[in-house]
Amino acid sequence: MADGGYSTRDNIEKMAERGIDFLGSMGREELPSGTTAPQRLPPSAFIYQAETNRYVCPEGKLLRPQGRYHNKKKRGLMAYWYEAKFSDCAACLRKPECCPENQRRGRGVIRRVENPAIQAFREKMAGAEAQAQYRRRGRVVEFCHAWIKSKLGLRQFHVRGLRKVQSELLWACLTYNLQHWIRLSKLLPASTAS
Repeated sequence: MADGGYSTRDNIEKMAERGIDFLGSMGREELPSGTTAPQRLPPSAFIYQAETNRYVCPEGKLLRPQGRYHNKKKRGLMAYWYEAKFSDCAACLRKPECCPENQRRGRGVIRRVENPAIQAFREKMAGAEAQAQYRRRGRVVEFCHAWIKSKLGLRQFHVRGLRKVQSELLWACLTYNLQHWIRLSKLLPASTAS
């Protein structure tokens, strides 16, 4: 379980590769919006034909594939670019509402395709069971993180190297667990404590 800062596409893919059931919150802003400027023909007005890998505009003209690109910041999201011929758009009656600023090129549309691991993660996190489990994270995890930061002052590591950092974190967690155990043992009645 991780909060939104750690629920990146890269982490989700790595967890899926290792077979780890990962729960987290992935921001909605990463979803392809499909919106366009006001008073313009939206991308949803164009129909994608999977069998021929092209789009058809509302006037029946074709938008052919021009290439694809990987977004390095959004790993796992592939974008495919489709564009109409300029000659088709220049003579079109709907040009003022579709692509008035295009003076040398035809209308373009981007088709975004999520990695299957990301799609599966989104579907899982949309379910009620995953949401209920994720809500428990705050009660279980956030308090101990806040305690370690405030009581132990561990906002950053004081050593370098993975082994040393692991040791420092182990000591911090051990200290938290001992403090928690001492606090809970004081709450027990005297008869059950002995």
